[in-house]
Amino acid sequence: MNAFTLIFSSLAVLYSWGWWHLRRHGRQWPLWRTLLFCSAAFLVIIALSPPLMHWSHHDFRGHMVIHLVAGMIAPLGLVMAAPISLALKCLPSTWGRAWVWLMSWPLVRFLSHPITATLINIGGMYALYLTDFYSYMLHSSGVAWWLHWHFIIAGCLFTWAIAGPDPAPNRPSLALRFGVLFLSMVAHATLAKWMYRYHFPSSLPLEQVQQGAEIMFYAGELAEACLVYLLVRQWLLSRDVMQLKRISD
Repeated sequence: MNAFTLIFSSLAVLYSWGWWHLRRHGRQWPLWRTLLFCSAAFLVIIALSPPLMHWSHHDFRGHMVIHLVAGMIAPLGLVMAAPISLALKCLPSTWGRAWVWLMSWPLVRFLSHPITATLINIGGMYALYLTDFYSYMLHSSGVAWWLHWHFIIAGCLFTWAIAGPDPAPNRPSLALRFGVLFLSMVAHATLAKWMYRYHFPSSLPLEQVQQGAEIMFYAGELAEACLVYLLVRQWLLSRDVMQLKRISD
């Protein structure tokens, strides 16, 4: 059992326990969120299992599949399952105050800002694929392990900063998040096109690079379309709330 299997299976068990704990005490938590979190955790376990990691190490197309699953698709499920909200419902109220204090800490506010989260997420991709870092990663298991964690953490941070349902004091406006998401989509698509046209990473066979870039472009657009849908849904809900408030006033 590798570290990813142990950690994400444990997280799935903890999340399921939280759902069961609330249900036992007569409090409700959506079952679909539990299924969403466990499915996303299972995706990470499968994507980072030894056979697929071996494939990704020797085939750029496999690497890109794992990158998309661990860095874009799975974070959607992990974040939209609202694990922090579930934890706060299961823990004493002091933990809620601790969460508010943590979110108010300047460093956390800086890292969780949509612009910063985008730079960490998209900037990491540019640094990986347009430099010699990818070739270096192939010869270092430690760097490869760190890179997989970067995909997961950066993907979750970006998803949460853009459309996460968990509480976040001083969250930027929907307009700013829409703008950042649009620029992120442009930067992601541009990187894929550069890789396809100019053969980055140059140390790999051209066919693998071009097919990997196509996977990145088309599959990445699907994950980004989900984020667009989630933001539009939040905007519609906020608009309905404002309309109801005006009617009541």
